[in-house]
Amino acid sequence: MKRISGKHTQETAIEKISELAVDERSDPDALPEGSQYPTGMKFWLLMFNLGAVIILGAIDMSIVATAVPTITDHFHTFLYGKAYKLFSIKSVFLVANGFSFLGSVLCATAVSSTMLIVGRAVAGIGTAGLDAGAFIMLVQSTPLRKRPMFLGLWAAIEGLSTIAGPLLGGAITQTIGWRWCFYISLPIGGATLLLTFLCFSEALKTSDVARLTFKEKFLQLDVISNLILISALTCLFLAFSWAGTKYPWHSGRVIGLVITFGVLAAAFIYNQFRRGDAALLPIRIVKRRTVIASLVFITFLNSAGNVLEYYLPIYYQAVRGYTPAQSGLLMLPILVAATLGAIGSGIGTSSCGYYAPFMIFASVTMPIAAGLVTTFKIDTGLAKIIVYTGLSGLGYGVGSSGPVTAVQTVLLDGDVPLGISVLLFGSAFGPAVTIAIAQVIFTNQLSNNLNGLLPGLGRTSIESNGLTELVNQVPHDKAGEVLLGIDKSVAHTWYLVIALTCAMFFGILPIEWRSVKKENPNQE
Repeated sequence: MKRISGKHTQETAIEKISELAVDERSDPDALPEGSQYPTGMKFWLLMFNLGAVIILGAIDMSIVATAVPTITDHFHTFLYGKAYKLFSIKSVFLVANGFSFLGSVLCATAVSSTMLIVGRAVAGIGTAGLDAGAFIMLVQSTPLRKRPMFLGLWAAIEGLSTIAGPLLGGAITQTIGWRWCFYISLPIGGATLLLTFLCFSEALKTSDVARLTFKEKFLQLDVISNLILISALTCLFLAFSWAGTKYPWHSGRVIGLVITFGVLAAAFIYNQFRRGDAALLPIRIVKRRTVIASLVFITFLNSAGNVLEYYLPIYYQAVRGYTPAQSGLLMLPILVAATLGAIGSGIGTSSCGYYAPFMIFASVTMPIAAGLVTTFKIDTGLAKIIVYTGLSGLGYGVGSSGPVTAVQTVLLDGDVPLGISVLLFGSAFGPAVTIAIAQVIFTNQLSNNLNGLLPGLGRTSIESNGLTELVNQVPHDKAGEVLLGIDKSVAHTWYLVIALTCAMFFGILPIEWRSVKKENPNQE
């Protein structure tokens, strides 16, 4: 960090002010640390506030079953990334908070399914902005060397909230009613809105941004590209949703949606090249080696983690016969290990300065853990289940904050919002696609494995009857064969997890070894 050393103190105050005025930059490290970063009670209230935002997002995703329209809401992150770069961070964050607040109110007071879906869509738009804004506010509130520690703590908070969310949702629904699953977000949202307004102070924008008029800033948001991207992703997810259920894979509707996705995706990419730095996602950001590497790493990391966590409960309940509550308890090794791993990697990165070693640890640990998980059988011992899944969670937690730290280390602070939006996109897009692929693999394998016992088995019958009901449809002496078929089918989805975790290496090879304690991209 650039500090005011002895030779600087010999300069007059007028010379210092003139130097800053000529530079006209919002370089956080160009100012004395005390004048840039909040301290004391204000700092900790702000950190508490950002932690509450993480809790709000995690509970919102886990306490209720998410409606289909909210899938694409996570991909507004590019638009938010651009907005945070061009407009006041506090203003954009408060607007996102307002969307989240309004969406929760609409859901809580919904009188129809349509109103509930609209409310979830509005809340999803707000959540996307809050997630991106929390990272960006951390950048302006803490020096680079301390950020990994807070990122690790946030990951721990998110993990604990994910554990508590379903339990809290079930308790609320059974006692005071489902509407309070949405009402509970209102006091948290109101508190974060107030604390953001009172505690967060942002630096001035760089001169090239500050000189733009509101109209010029709005045009640089590139709303057209955002609409093209959302339309493309909607086509892709509809294709995955319909294929094999409502329509066969070779149907004209499914193929047409896939082709439309390809055309719109190509149009989006072309528009980014055409608009240059005014694009929704400037190509110069994506061309950075570490940004590409971090995107690849976090996409495959999140994809592997989500597929594993999606099919482990199926194994626990359908194959092993555990109740949903017992299945939830068996997910604790992953979540607890991931929480501890995230905290450890955050503290470790802040201490040693390098994020790459922890990403390497994750890329080695997770394939090993995924391979061990594929050995799960009907009679696998509980100790092995706990150790193997816990090892997977540990690798996930250790590697989770590395990409975010890497992007913050190599990019100018003004470009960090765009870099963060790239990572958030990959974090959401990867799991959305790979879970759909895993479902296809599971359904096809299950149909093949149980064809002799349950002819005509398909994804529609599986979703309508449930796996437990399938076991009850066969004679008692054949139930073991059905369980074995389900176990083999689940194992094939875990082979996909192995492939995804191995692909994380492609995000390690090009990563830059930069220290958060020594490097300052604002001085490049």
